[in-house]
Amino acid sequence: MEEKLKRHEIREGAFLILYQLLFGTTLEEIDELNAEAFDIAKNEETNEIVNGVLAHDEELLEIIAKYSKTRSLARIAKVNLVILKIAVFEMKYCEKVPYAVAINEAVELAKKYSQKSDSSFVNGILSSYMRELNGK
Repeated sequence: MEEKLKRHEIREGAFLILYQLLFGTTLEEIDELNAEAFDIAKNEETNEIVNGVLAHDEELLEIIAKYSKTRSLARIAKVNLVILKIAVFEMKYCEKVPYAVAINEAVELAKKYSQKSDSSFVNGILSSYMRELNGK
């Protein structure tokens, strides 16, 4: 039976998986490590976010680059980049997730895993993107 997770746990699990992938770890290795030691919260919804972000990676990076006025993609910390990708993916492709919820969850992840000032940076990019989405 699949584990029932809160939406925050789903996002955090997706974040941890996507972040590990940046270092050359495969999804299979992550699953093995998770089973042995890590206990990352993961279910089918987690997999949907991970697979969606991976499938739309270039597009998500283009959106982030468009709204990052102070930093080039190369200068955005990898932690923040993964958080932003998840939020932009949800805002663009997950109709059941309100924009404000995706932004709030991203800010909370940034507060937990990134530097203190980075939560404002994440919020700024996502709020700008939300304004564009609402304008359509």
